[in-house]
Amino acid sequence: MKVKFNKFERIAGLFVLFAIIGCMVMAVSVAIKQGWFENKIKFESIFTNADGVHSGTTVLIAGLRAGSVEEVELLGNNKIRVSYYVLGKFSERIREDSKAQLVRPFVIGDRVLELSVGSPEAKIAQEGVLIDSEETLDLMTLLSGKRLGTSLEKISDMLGNLQFLMEAFLDRDRTRSMLNLFDKLDPLMSNMNNMSEEVIKLSQQLTYKENLKKTISQTAILTKELNVILPELNRRNPQLAKNLAQLTGSLAQMTDDFKVLTNLMKDYGPHVPVVAKRALEALDEATVLMKAMQKNFFLRSSVKEVADEEAAEVDQGTRQPAREKGKKP
Repeated sequence: MKVKFNKFERIAGLFVLFAIIGCMVMAVSVAIKQGWFENKIKFESIFTNADGVHSGTTVLIAGLRAGSVEEVELLGNNKIRVSYYVLGKFSERIREDSKAQLVRPFVIGDRVLELSVGSPEAKIAQEGVLIDSEETLDLMTLLSGKRLGTSLEKISDMLGNLQFLMEAFLDRDRTRSMLNLFDKLDPLMSNMNNMSEEVIKLSQQLTYKENLKKTISQTAILTKELNVILPELNRRNPQLAKNLAQLTGSLAQMTDDFKVLTNLMKDYGPHVPVVAKRALEALDEATVLMKAMQKNFFLRSSVKEVADEEAAEVDQGTRQPAREKGKKP
């Protein structure tokens, strides 16, 4: 039995067929745009606060939709592990130095997981690796009950400190001291300016004709020469350090002795001229006595022989006459 369709039924059938085909095309295009047929690369990140993140949360890369969150899991150390995937066409942009952070695109609304584009020098992140996370703070998070109480407590402490400071400045003496401090800032800055100018002049002198460079180079040469000389000197005279130590100890002992001698000279200093004068008088008396003894009959011949011997030595140039030894040149 043949079924015959009239003209209107055929038109309606064609319309329904085209509508079904259009729906199928739209579904395929939406699936392609959503990346249902693309390769998905999975990653993980650890956060301390994942408020507003759930399965299906959008993953963005440079503001573009690149994937979605698959799972949110609470760990035992009060951390939250977020597992998500990224479409294959974005996988090359995710490097080992990329960062994951939870941001809110608008002031209000759900948070999204945003991945930063890695540097070209870094390696491409492998599938399944843990991407480092960065904590962010937005207005809604700040106004949440958990953070608002802590923030208000800090503000209260700050206002208390500010009140204490204002009460301290109510004292006239403290206010006057503060004003005096500000008055002294101008001379201080002037002195610092003068000091900086002097330092500039000094640096110019040091750098004039490369004086500092020459001094440093000469010091380097001297250091090299000392490095050559000192080991050789130590090899040839191993006792040099010991002798220097003994010499230093002897000089210290001599210094102590000179201190004692100086104290003694302070005590006997006024008597030194009298003692010297009496010593000269004694020498004069001894000279007179010796001359008187030479005139004695028994010593006269012996004195004459000694004088002749001295004269002979003077003629030969080997001895100075006894009479000229005591004379000043």
